[in-house]
Amino acid sequence: DGSCRSTCCGCGRRRGRTLKECSMGLRRRGTGGCVKSPLLRAVVLGAVLATAHGYRQNFNVSINIRTRMNRVVPLFGLDKGGQVRIEVDVAKAGWPRVPPPLWANVYLAFFNAQQWYEYDVPNFGNGVDPAYPCQSEDTHQCVQLCSLPSVKRFQIWGSPHRVQQQLGVQSFAFNVTERTEYTLVLLTCASIAHDEFLNVQMDVTMINPNNQHLSVEKRPLEPMYLSLVIIYLGLLAGGAFVAGPALRGQALLQCLAGAVSLKWLEVVFNLAYYRTLSTTGRDYPALLQTTRLGDVLTNAAFLALLLLVSLGWTITRSTLTKREQQLCWSFFSLYGVFGILHSICSTPAYCQSFLLAFYIVRFLITFCIIVAMNANIERLRAGTVDVPRPLTPTQLYIKLLIFHNIRLAFLGVLVFPIGLMFVEVAVLSWEQAWVGPMLQELLYLVVFTLVGRTLRLHTPEDMLPQQDTEGTELVPIPAAGEGEGEPQQEADVGDAAPNA
Repeated sequence: DGSCRSTCCGCGRRRGRTLKECSMGLRRRGTGGCVKSPLLRAVVLGAVLATAHGYRQNFNVSINIRTRMNRVVPLFGLDKGGQVRIEVDVAKAGWPRVPPPLWANVYLAFFNAQQWYEYDVPNFGNGVDPAYPCQSEDTHQCVQLCSLPSVKRFQIWGSPHRVQQQLGVQSFAFNVTERTEYTLVLLTCASIAHDEFLNVQMDVTMINPNNQHLSVEKRPLEPMYLSLVIIYLGLLAGGAFVAGPALRGQALLQCLAGAVSLKWLEVVFNLAYYRTLSTTGRDYPALLQTTRLGDVLTNAAFLALLLLVSLGWTITRSTLTKREQQLCWSFFSLYGVFGILHSICSTPAYCQSFLLAFYIVRFLITFCIIVAMNANIERLRAGTVDVPRPLTPTQLYIKLLIFHNIRLAFLGVLVFPIGLMFVEVAVLSWEQAWVGPMLQELLYLVVFTLVGRTLRLHTPEDMLPQQDTEGTELVPIPAAGEGEGEPQQEADVGDAAPNA
């Protein structure tokens, strides 16, 4: 547009390009190619994610020459034959855009994971000991850091023999010959006596064979989520077919269907996210936040189902008390609010606060589920629960079976992530990073199936307080030690079976 024409004309003078060619190049690279303010542009316009799944990023950042190491790309898995393409333009920060001083020595280094960890690149030259490289006040170039062995290394500024070639946009492209993780680092190796700001505009694209932008360890996730979309859709259809018209009168099964539907939507969003990454390499924040919101809503619905079951809703009683309803609404309102705020948060200080509040509310909900479920199980075992006597001992057994199975599913969801964390750290390699999400998704699939099969045993008409055919209310089960020596009301013949 008009505000960028001066920059495009400058680009044309330096590289011999026409204004149209420069404009097309800037549109391809994004708005980071145009500096419209005389102030130093110290804000990254295209932020690099801490853990990238696909990589294609353009950014514009101003750095101090004293900052020796600036990591551009996090560790990213590339297969043998994968391609790396880089376009970079270095200039002195400020306006107008002019070449940096000749003493500024700037490199792009491409390390593999082994080199990154063995050389301890993030801490190289950052010690307080004067013997550390890059720390002494001398006139020599800091060649130690820029001479570390790497897969590829390009001097993008500072070579007296390539001054003309280093003006304007420089392009590099190469293929990797080893299947491993790689990282791209921007190194400034001038003497510490100098103090200067440089502006770096860069386009970085990493592509695996078959034009896949997903890293090696994330490529299996796309077909995995596609399979889960089909499985959950079949699970919903099969559950509706098996339940049939009876589904309308079973509130717990309706709640489970809602939780599974939200899980299906979450899986759809994850599939869209990874497919977009695989085809374009662009990590769209809106799509990523949508997947996080889906996860929050799915967990909220599942925890709400567990809490209702643990309180005995439609199993030992038909309604909740007013205080219980208020606590449930309060807990899940806070759970949803803090979960959504953390999902869309971009400020680290606020994100930590939202995450802490989110986990506090989740802990309180978990604590309520544990206490309520164990209390109902013990009361049913002791025969002190305040409900009418079951018509048959089998119904009491069904109640206990429901609580036991739901408690087993809840403990699986609670404990499994802890074990999975140790497996990911101690057992899985970087290439098997996709196994963790797969096991997590399989856990939820098994839990939903177990809960659904358990709730099929539940018929509210038989489990809730009833009256017999003659209108006589069934006899409550007396508490332990109560009613001894007192005459009891005669029950129907069908109630003569001993209490389970």
